[in-house]
Amino acid sequence: MIESNYSGAARTRMLARYAALPLPPEREATVAAILDAWIPAADELSRKMSAAIHQQLLPITVLTHAGGGADAGEDAP
Repeated sequence: MIESNYSGAARTRMLARYAALPLPPEREATVAAILDAWIPAADELSRKMSAAIHQQLLPITVLTHAGGGADAGEDAP
């Protein structure tokens, strides 16, 4: 599959089918408009972050479990 060959409602139907998500026909246009905006922007960000200058960058945000405990990096009792 070459993703650049798909856009709009055709891409939306294809992605919904691959993800096994039900998508009523009346929602295809709305979802397609969002994907048509997001996917090119995500691809551009991916290209930028894949550049050699960014290879050593690490995320600054650390996600932890709300309950704390061993999963959050704390010692278990």
